[in-house]
Amino acid sequence: MHELSVVRALLTQLKPYQHRKIIRVTLEVGAISCVDSERLQFCFDMVKAEAALADARLDIEVVPARAQCRNCGRYFAPSGPGDACPCGSYDYTLTSGRQLLLTEIGFD
Repeated sequence: MHELSVVRALLTQLKPYQHRKIIRVTLEVGAISCVDSERLQFCFDMVKAEAALADARLDIEVVPARAQCRNCGRYFAPSGPGDACPCGSYDYTLTSGRQLLLTEIGFD
């Protein structure tokens, strides 16, 4: 379960702000980032008390995958790596859907 490693890395990012009471942490998780949102939530809930974040809530915003085809220029939504553009080309650039970003920290 690599989501626990992701949460531990997140806690490292939050460490400089722990002199204040953190009540909310918002992450953007790409739909094809290979990070399971439910497992991520479970792991956060499991370790947040030991990291002095007992009152913190994790908000996860799942970002859909988007790609632009280099062949026809069309933007489309692949459901996973290896999907073809509707024109049949596999030559495209993913523009979103793989990110894992800390976007907001809410304080009391």
